[in-house]
Amino acid sequence: MEPHQWVALVSYRYFHSFRDFKGDEEVNIPAIKNDTYVDAFDVSATYAITKRLSLTLEIPFQYGSRTNSGEHDGVHVHTMRAAGMGDLRLSANFLLLNPDKHPNQNISLELGVKAPTGDDAASDYSFRATGPVLRPVDSAIQPGDGGWGVFLSGNAFAKVFKNTYAYASGLYLSNPREFNGVQTVIGDLPAFTGGDKGEAFNSVPDQFVARAGLTSAVWPAAGVSASLGARWEGIPSHDLIGGSDGYRIPGYSVSIEPGISISRGRDFLGLTAPVAVYRRGLPAVPDVRTHSPFAGLASFADFQINLTYSHLF
Repeated sequence: MEPHQWVALVSYRYFHSFRDFKGDEEVNIPAIKNDTYVDAFDVSATYAITKRLSLTLEIPFQYGSRTNSGEHDGVHVHTMRAAGMGDLRLSANFLLLNPDKHPNQNISLELGVKAPTGDDAASDYSFRATGPVLRPVDSAIQPGDGGWGVFLSGNAFAKVFKNTYAYASGLYLSNPREFNGVQTVIGDLPAFTGGDKGEAFNSVPDQFVARAGLTSAVWPAAGVSASLGARWEGIPSHDLIGGSDGYRIPGYSVSIEPGISISRGRDFLGLTAPVAVYRRGLPAVPDVRTHSPFAGLASFADFQINLTYSHLF
């Protein structure tokens, strides 16, 4: 990007989480079996102050649904839904190398802040044996997490063959706040929480993602490129800064990530579809403290769909 240019970007992410793992072993526990669907949209704008320094404002939107019996009467299956704007992000990105002198390789660092603009207490009806009760939905489909955060990311690329580049990127989001003050779906039922605050109220967990692979121009005249890489993402049991108590479902997945993109003039369209090859649930702090039989249990998707379109102005 030249100074004072800007890029508008719209992205879409879809996943269906339904496989349960305790540690890295897949399990089938009907009482907690659920289907979680998430459709997430991000709208962002990046403005170049110089060739090496840019600012980005990102506004996410999300729709999620979660179907199970465990968050209701334990017998009948029902669906809870939530939708809305997520947590806004503002960041600065700096290229470590002069792009005019290093067109075939570079490293960028990005530092940003996440503001709790999304609803972290979106509610729907939980159908109990005594009747429907309006309750906060599970944190997996809440539009926001209720905490201020700071994130650091890095991106690097280098030409390795003709029309072929290696790439690597990583992002870590640190959320110092321990609790967001919102109860879980069944946080009002001491029979399930044992009266423990960490089992009854939501945590504000850290998040991370890392990617690496190769991308190559397979049809240069048409601007078509293909990529293949690995993706590692998840939620840790313990936060980098601040306490780690509260309800969270920590764990991570490792995926093979194929992709294809088309670049025409000022327009770019890219599609990746990470396919999980390894998944592992991690024990949460309150689950360890209370000796919960569900410690280390987490739900994962088989694959994701990530679609991105951008235009340079």
